[in-house]
Amino acid sequence: MTLKIAQQADALHFTGVLNRDTLMLYSPFTQLNKLSGNVKFDFNTLDNIDTAGLAWLLQQLSEAKRLGITITLCNVPQQLLSLADVTAVRSLLPIID
Repeated sequence: MTLKIAQQADALHFTGVLNRDTLMLYSPFTQLNKLSGNVKFDFNTLDNIDTAGLAWLLQQLSEAKRLGITITLCNVPQQLLSLADVTAVRSLLPIID
């Protein structure tokens, strides 16, 4: 299982698996330092996410706020929504349709 995060214009596209095993490739997540303004996290090709992935995502949202970057999440998989509901953090996720 792998994770790839590719930048295309103002979006970061997540492909593969966002879990405790793949997160080490993106920790610390330095791609935020190269971005500004409004950025989309596109999960269209994300296959799987676990609670570690959700925690990592929340950490990136916090870091982006500190850097003055506005992140929106698009193509959010049902698995991520379910994890966010179970952990009562869905209201913290800036999801767009």
